[in-house]
Amino acid sequence: MEKNTVLLQETEAFMRGELDNVTVSMNSVVLDLVQGSYVPYGCYTSAPFPLPLFDALRVSWNAAAPEGTAVEAQVRVMLDGNWTPWVSFGKWSPELHREGASYQERGPLQRCPDCLLLDSKCGTQAQLRIYLYSKNEKRTPAVMLLGVSVRMVDVIPAHGRPVNARLHLMPYAIARRAPALRPWMGLAIAMASLTNRWGADLLPEEFAQVLRDWRAPDDFDPRNFCFAAAAAAQWGFPAWVAYGDLALLRAEMRAGCGAVVTLQSGAAQVAAGVPERRCVTVRGFAAIDGNPQVLLCDPYASENDFDCETAMPLDEFMVGWDGVALLMRQRESNIPPLGRTRCCAWIRPVGTDAPDIYRLYINGEEHTLADDFCAQGGVLAYSLPDDHPHATTAHRSFEFIEPEQGGVRLPRGETTRKYTVYAIDTAGHMIVGDVTV
Repeated sequence: MEKNTVLLQETEAFMRGELDNVTVSMNSVVLDLVQGSYVPYGCYTSAPFPLPLFDALRVSWNAAAPEGTAVEAQVRVMLDGNWTPWVSFGKWSPELHREGASYQERGPLQRCPDCLLLDSKCGTQAQLRIYLYSKNEKRTPAVMLLGVSVRMVDVIPAHGRPVNARLHLMPYAIARRAPALRPWMGLAIAMASLTNRWGADLLPEEFAQVLRDWRAPDDFDPRNFCFAAAAAAQWGFPAWVAYGDLALLRAEMRAGCGAVVTLQSGAAQVAAGVPERRCVTVRGFAAIDGNPQVLLCDPYASENDFDCETAMPLDEFMVGWDGVALLMRQRESNIPPLGRTRCCAWIRPVGTDAPDIYRLYINGEEHTLADDFCAQGGVLAYSLPDDHPHATTAHRSFEFIEPEQGGVRLPRGETTRKYTVYAIDTAGHMIVGDVTV
């Protein structure tokens, strides 16, 4: 099979492109530094990539974008010997209320929020560019990965060499996660399942806030795979979106890596409230009773976390899968998270004027939560104590609450209870603290 995915990483690959107000440093593209200050914007343009004939394309990027900075990936394709106009996939930063690009149709090009479709024509080449922006002369975004993957036409999909492999991933039930983040939670759970097997200890809610697409509801899937790949990189995990086949998934399992895919849901599932296409994590392949099965972590399969480990007949999986996969690699031990932070807080009672209300204190200063913290997209939750009837041994069982008087109302039981409180803002920053009541 011809190579349909191209990834640019590290200095040598980036240096083959065109640098305009940017430079390559420490295997990343960053803004030029002039007299001790970063320039406000710059652009990196790759060399054109010859590709097999294709009718759809997806772009991936991994970038550090601290507050006050952003990146914007664009692509153009070669059709009938001519380059199309540049197509943008929206500005990206964890600190932005970022929005995927709205649908646009121009000739044979159809731009969707996270992919580019070609109608009646086939592309032969693609070229990438990414803009770097900064409002702070002391900060620059840094691009570590830039990639493109295309859906080939007139190619027979390869099944690859069968593999009997089983990865140990943490399952999460979507019913137990933050209701306000439900449109993005299936994808966030799949990402957390992959990262946490490598010891990341991330909450799906943290992922959901960073990969969230804030565009107004439209006719397209609210989940944006471009943003999800960029979100994984915020914790140091290289990730990209690829068009593939069964051979690709089998190769990933053989390498000890899982994959995030979307599957068509059945009529009964849709009637029960499951999205028409749901995100799951592929965790292996096995022969069960002599029948080939795909092993999944499906967050919609049950209301109990560990019942979300399921198996699906291979033929049924191949019918429901759209051929798109989000792939990930383990982070290197010397790479710190790219700006995502957790902060520890003391949790103290307000006093007799507000019984059962507790507020957060950071470095001795009161951290009052806004009354609309949850309404604006934040997540406030506490873990269930061991004696709670719904507590399980699963990874952090939550109850979700609203702020009250700038703090948290914690119910008292007949016995002393210990709570762990989590406040996660829309940029994925988390404040966590323990309290006994």
